[in-house]
Amino acid sequence: MLFVRPHRLTRETPRRGATLVETALTLPVFMLFLAAILEFGHYYLVAHTLNAAARRGAHWGSFQGASNSAVIARVKDILGKAFDANQASVVIKDASVFDGESVNPGSINFDSLPSIDLSTAEMGDFFAVQVQVPYDNVSLLPPFWVQGATVTGRAVMRHE
Repeated sequence: MLFVRPHRLTRETPRRGATLVETALTLPVFMLFLAAILEFGHYYLVAHTLNAAARRGAHWGSFQGASNSAVIARVKDILGKAFDANQASVVIKDASVFDGESVNPGSINFDSLPSIDLSTAEMGDFFAVQVQVPYDNVSLLPPFWVQGATVTGRAVMRHE
């Protein structure tokens, strides 16, 4: 026996404009989410660049005969490949406070450390290179995500 389904004569209601409305509601949220991912990724890229530049500058300054101006020039040369290096400030500080056994690096205020002249530093002296840039100056988008933040990179080494 052959069974035949009866054809439905009911008409589905058209969804005119529903896709457009759904897109208009979800697209701004998606774009905001995408912009946040890009901006925070860029923030961490800048932070990594500052840390790498400080580390390379400290390595450069650890050798005998290095000067503060040579270290600062080296750091700014590295930063110049990522963004305008004139936006960053580079300072070299005496980090002999790290020479103790029970030092908590999180409790040290780098801004209060005294400056050091690497050309007169003795062998074995600790020094720190600190690089800072206001994120508003290097952000991808207008700075409403991370307003007023300062990104800092640091490295501490011994003078050889």
